[in-house]
This record gives sequence, C-alpha cells and structure tokens, in this order.
Amino acid sequence: MWYVGFDVTSDGNYVALPTGRLLVNGGCSGIEAMNYLLGLAVVCLVMFPTKQNKALVIGVAVIFGFIINAFRVAGMALLVASNRLDLFKYWHEGEGSLVVGMIAVILFGIFYQFMLKRDSKLSQISGN
Repeated sequence: MWYVGFDVTSDGNYVALPTGRLLVNGGCSGIEAMNYLLGLAVVCLVMFPTKQNKALVIGVAVIFGFIINAFRVAGMALLVASNRLDLFKYWHEGEGSLVVGMIAVILFGIFYQFMLKRDSKLSQISGN
C-alpha cells in the first residue's frame, strides 16, 4: 500500500493507516489460499499433464495465492481506515471472502489453460 501512495505503517501484526488500523492474524496470512491453489495445481498436473516446467505451475499457483490475499488484506485495511465496517465484515467473513477465493481459482485456471495451449502449439511445431 505504501508503494502506491498510502500513508501506511506496520507495527507487528498491525497495519496502520492515519484513520484506523487492522490486525492481521495468522489466518489472514494467505497460507490457506496458497495451500488451496497448490493442491489445485497438483490436481491439474495429474489430470491434465503439461510438458512444460511443472515447478513453474506450482510456483505460480502459490504466488497467485499470496498476491491475491495481499490485495484482499490491503482492501480490508482501506475499509477499516474509511470506517466501512459493514463492507469489512462482508469481505472478511461474508460472501466476499469466497469471491476472493473464486477469483484466485479463475486466474489460476486461465494461467493453466494458457500453459496447455502453449503445449499444444509446441507439439504441433515439433510434430509430436
């Protein structure tokens, strides 16, 4: 958030903005999202194998989980700072938290589809 111009500081597990602060617990770290996308990547690699770098697929899945969760936490910090606790609750506990997971799965699916199409094109070029 600091990189895009917000006056934000961190104090331990707290993200502080001038008008409010947010406690980021261990459950908000993104580990759950990263593990979920890691499992999805393994399932995709088993069911729809790619000839390309499998470590890249796994790495991208974990990175997607981390980055998307980081955007979610940043958004919730902005909601707390602007005193929109109703929206914070929606994105933290309500259906909004499920939407974020769905976005992560969709983005990973688009990436994996791109990898499979690239495999297909490389196979056509090499004649295999």
